[in-house]
Amino acid sequence: MNDENKLPAHELNTRQKIVVIAVDVLMLAELCVAMYLAKANPDVFTPTFMKSFFSMLVPTMIAGYVSVRLLREKQTQAESTQS
Repeated sequence: MNDENKLPAHELNTRQKIVVIAVDVLMLAELCVAMYLAKANPDVFTPTFMKSFFSMLVPTMIAGYVSVRLLREKQTQAESTQS
């Protein structure tokens, strides 16, 4: 493959890095909460864990993705035509 045809990877700016760190911390907290909720009823541990974890994880991941996209540096028209 020719490297000239590849689009340049966008490096994250500081605000985006903060959002990624915050989403990571939220995911860890959600994992802890889901384990705590599932531990309360060992007979239905797996379904309780799956319901609670994924119902918290999906909105967090969507919010993180949207936030990172919104916080991207805006490229001017001149920069995009030169690339």
